[in-house]
Amino acid sequence: MTTVETSATTAGFTRVAMIACAVLSPLLVALSLLFAPFQSTLDGEPYVRAFTAHLGSYPLWSWVGVVSSAALIPALLAVGQVARSGRPVLGLAGMILAFILPLPVIDTDEVIYAASRIVLDAPTTNKLVTELNEGLPTAILGFTFFLGLIGLVLMGVAALSSATPKWAAVAMIVAPFLIPVAWLAQLSNMVAGAAWLILTAGMGGLALALPIAREKA
Repeated sequence: MTTVETSATTAGFTRVAMIACAVLSPLLVALSLLFAPFQSTLDGEPYVRAFTAHLGSYPLWSWVGVVSSAALIPALLAVGQVARSGRPVLGLAGMILAFILPLPVIDTDEVIYAASRIVLDAPTTNKLVTELNEGLPTAILGFTFFLGLIGLVLMGVAALSSATPKWAAVAMIVAPFLIPVAWLAQLSNMVAGAAWLILTAGMGGLALALPIAREKA
């Protein structure tokens, strides 16, 4: 088998970049919730009305979401490498499931934004969003988000057997359970943001356990 030799400087930069992504990706989601101008955990027509009442703030946060999504892939690679160092099979299974999270799905915020730009009323916009979420042949893929969260939990469990701090592994296990609870119970943005901050601590803590490259003698 052919291996690619990487200098310690390049490997060190890669490690730092992956750690940064592991922190940045969930942190940006947390910040978008904590600083949202309306309750982001609302559902249905109340959410549509709240969103359209603060339409001017959306372009900024949409780009924040793009950066978060871009950072998620290297973040999962970093966390997955550490998890697999603890329990290889469980860590790999978790990483495969977690890679469902970056898969493209319908962004209902984009739909609401576009509908508002052409002056659709809130009830009509809500019907459109509902049809997109429930009526399309691929609508069931929206539930794969929960499989991605299960993947994060499995990686946290695998990381318990690695060199990562135990608090980071526990944060990785706990946060994916807290994230959907905030939406299902329509809790405050503070609670929803706190769940993502816990995930930030978990992913960042795991990524810090990535091995440090040494110069060969």
